[in-house]
Amino acid sequence: MTGSGSAATHSDPRWAVERVAPPGPQPVPEATVAEEEPPRDRATGRPAGRGGDPEGGGAVGAARWAAGTLALVAVVVAVTTAVAYEVTLRNGALVHNKMLPWILGRSLGVASYLALTALVILGIWLRHPWRNRLWSPRPESLLRAHVVLAACTVVLLAGHLVSIALDHYAGVGWTGTFVPMQAHYRPTAVAIGTIALYGIVLVAGTAALAGSLGQRVWFPIHSVSVIIFCLCLAHGAMAGSDSHTLRWVYVITGAMVATVQTTRWVARRVGRHAVLEFE
Repeated sequence: MTGSGSAATHSDPRWAVERVAPPGPQPVPEATVAEEEPPRDRATGRPAGRGGDPEGGGAVGAARWAAGTLALVAVVVAVTTAVAYEVTLRNGALVHNKMLPWILGRSLGVASYLALTALVILGIWLRHPWRNRLWSPRPESLLRAHVVLAACTVVLLAGHLVSIALDHYAGVGWTGTFVPMQAHYRPTAVAIGTIALYGIVLVAGTAALAGSLGQRVWFPIHSVSVIIFCLCLAHGAMAGSDSHTLRWVYVITGAMVATVQTTRWVARRVGRHAVLEFE
């Protein structure tokens, strides 16, 4: 009877259910958790799409990123160039045909300066301690805008250099554009711009090769962007013949960059002191 009862008990489906799934909460296997948790983007920590691409879809996501970036570049270049051209045209002392290269070069220079201002402010904000406390767009959106502004700055700067170098009235020429203190027109102011040009090339080049160089190499170079911005501000204020008209543009943009940079520095120091006191 015992043997038959035992056999009956083992054959009873209710007994099997109790042994396999006893009542109460059950631990979830690690494999299940790994399968259910979506992959996360290494740069932002947010759930990524298929293949780890924040845009989703691997090659499709990359194509969307490129298309969106190019569209934004076109919009920013068009808007900044139109605004700067209108400002320069309205405030030019002599506006006629032979002044067109100067007007074009000056407008592109102001446009590149405005794009650089937004680029530097956004770059500082990406690593600002307040970004996680205040409302801010997603890191992916900020990073895309940063890339777009960098491309716009380079494109507008190239147009500025070519226009000024080809303008005989400006007295700069190709040699004065790329060799400091060789311009006939305000050599010191133009030389500051030439030094800033090489700084922008260095920062942009190392940022483009960030994946190959490593953060320890490219990030310290990238951190001098604020100094380069100051050189560009000094170049625009000292070299521009209409700087008296645009003085408030330089004052406001300089104050904005100084404010963001100062608050970031103070917030980081306060955070470090708080951590030391807590420990």
